[in-house]
Parts: sequence; structure tokens; C-alpha cells
Amino acid sequence: MKINLIVLLAGVIGFLSPGFGQQGSSLSPLRTIALPNVQGGFNHMSVDPGQQRLFAAAPTNGTVEIVDLKVGKALRVIEGERPAAVRFAPEFNQLYATRGQSVYIYDGKTLDQVAKVNLESSLDELQYDPRAKQLYVGVMAADKTAIAILSLPDGKQLGSIKLPGKPQGFIVEQKGKRIFANVPALKQIAVMDRESRTLLQPWTLTGTQGNYPIDLDEDHHRLFVGCRQPPRMLVFDTVSGKQVASIEINGDTDDLFFDPVRKRVYVSSGDGSIDVIDQRDADHYQARRRIPTVAGARTSAISVALNVFCLGVPKRGDGSAEIRVFRGQK
Repeated sequence: MKINLIVLLAGVIGFLSPGFGQQGSSLSPLRTIALPNVQGGFNHMSVDPGQQRLFAAAPTNGTVEIVDLKVGKALRVIEGERPAAVRFAPEFNQLYATRGQSVYIYDGKTLDQVAKVNLESSLDELQYDPRAKQLYVGVMAADKTAIAILSLPDGKQLGSIKLPGKPQGFIVEQKGKRIFANVPALKQIAVMDRESRTLLQPWTLTGTQGNYPIDLDEDHHRLFVGCRQPPRMLVFDTVSGKQVASIEINGDTDDLFFDPVRKRVYVSSGDGSIDVIDQRDADHYQARRRIPTVAGARTSAISVALNVFCLGVPKRGDGSAEIRVFRGQK
């Protein structure tokens, strides 16, 4: 009788989670790395696949935390101004960090600072193009909103592309010449030509707002955008600019990544989950699994080369802040 009751309860639990967890594991826990000295949580992170390191901005601490993903331990910290985002570029063996009003450039081996570029504005996310040898920086001051452009590896400021509002997430085409930036204040996606440094016709959101994370599938000309109100992942055709799909996700999303090898999107949300969404084809997507995490754990990073997904978990109560590392499954 007890065995039958357990089986019945398991079936009920499975039934109460339609659309999620019905197709086997998609992310398996690999390890949890405690960072007891980190107060608060994390902002945007980046992986160095060559040396299997994770760089994580810890704003409350004023540190960039460096974690060894292979052995699962903290390596060291880079202290300084409050960081908003980090980006590691293996092509140049450099680490970039937005701290205060400046972009800091560090040597990838020694982690010594090699340059500091003052952009005289609050800064946020970073992207780069190794072929163009350019770094792109989200400029957030109300009267200066833009994508700033720096040359690599020296960090010389080349110019900027003015925006009508704050870029809360942006992505750079590696096979084209455009930049796509979420501008949630205007409920739109700004589209930029980075060669002429001009704004193109924006893409307006309909029925959704709070668009923050963004990523690209360039091979299939698809742009993924995470929205908070209501919580949806939108898919746009980058040729036409038209929305082709909308998928339910959890709330308070802040990072979103497309894995082109496994044809899958991972969405980390502050409501306490990772949504895993399968790409059936360019226009069709299916929610595969919703993995419970911790409230406030909304920032993450992916390394397709290492097949790892890293989630930043903030300090809560007497527990430590931590990095949870997952491995993608088929």
C-alpha cells in the first residue's frame, strides 16, 4: 500500500509540472564552489575555456572573483572599483572589466592591469569581436547612453554609437556588422550598424516589456530576447526583424545563452530557476526542463567549448555565496 501511494504521488508531481522535466536531464550538476568571502551576489560573468577559469563580478565586494572550474576552488581576486561586468577574450589573452566609469584591461596570464580607459560614465556589459579587434561597452549615463567602441588589444577609444536609452543587454554579430541592444525603457531592440556607427530601424516589442538578456543564433538568423513582464523568451528573425516565437520562462531573468552545439537555450532567472529550451528548428522551440535554483541567482555564464553552464548564487543567511557548475546533457 505504501509503495502504491509513493508511485501515485510521484505521478501527481510529474503531472503538476507540464512541459518541464519530461524529456530527461538537460543540465546535470557538476560541482558547487563556495566563495565565503563574497558579500551579496554576482553580476555578469565570463569563462576562460583554455585555462578553465571563471571570472565573476562581485559588486558588493568590489572584486572580480577568479574560480578554477577544473578543480572547483577559488583561485584569487582582483580588488578595485565596483565591477559591473567582465569579459575574457582568449584571442588576445586579456580580461576586460567595467569598474566605475572605466574599462580595465588585465593581462590574461598574470592578471596585472595593463590599461584603464575612463569613459566618464557608469558602464555595464561588454562584448567584443576578435576579427574586428574591437571591444564594445554599454554606456549607461542618462545623457550619454551608447555603445562605446575600443580597439584591441591596446584599449584606445575609437568612438561610440549613440542610443536613445540605456542598453541593458547587447550582442554583436560575429559574421555580420550589426549590434542588437535591449532598450527596455523604450520597449524596443535597438539595431546598429557598427561599421558606419549608426542606428537602424528599431524592433518594437508587442505585449511584452522588461527586455534584458539577449543572444544570437547567427547560423539560423535568430535573436533570443528574455523579457520580464510577462516572463517570456522572444525569438526574432534577424533578416526580417519579425518575431517568430514566444516561450514562457520564469520571472526576473538577467542572463540567457544559446548553445549552438546542443541546439538549446539556457535562461537564468532571479525567481529561482534555470529554464532549458530546446530549438526544434529556427521557428519552433520547446521548454525542456525548469531546474530549481535559489532566489536571486539570475546571473550566469556558458562555455560551449567546455560544455559547462555556471550560475552565480548570492550569499543568503548564514550560507556562502557560491558558483554552481552544470554540464549539458543530450
